[in-house]
Amino acid sequence: MKRISLVAIAALFVAGAQLHAQSAKQDTAKKAAATATKAAVKATTAAKTATKASTAAKADAKVATTAAAKADKAADKMAAPAKKARKRTAKKAAVKKDSTAKKG
Repeated sequence: MKRISLVAIAALFVAGAQLHAQSAKQDTAKKAAATATKAAVKATTAAKTATKASTAAKADAKVATTAAAKADKAADKMAAPAKKARKRTAKKAAVKKDSTAKKG
């Protein structure tokens, strides 16, 4: 009888150890799945943030390009009247020379 009870206790001990090992594996798998899910959420959030930053950079680039074009146009307009003014002064100087030459 003692041998039977020792065999029964050993069998229960082995069964308990196997159940404990199974639950430990399941806990590890659950933790790994939870960690993977959290990492996926963080990656998605980072991707959204990067997309927003890219969109903002594109908008800023468009604004800068437009401003540069306007500045070029303004510079051209400012340069053009200066050239005309120089031509006018040259014409006035020529008229003055002619008028003095006729009088003398």
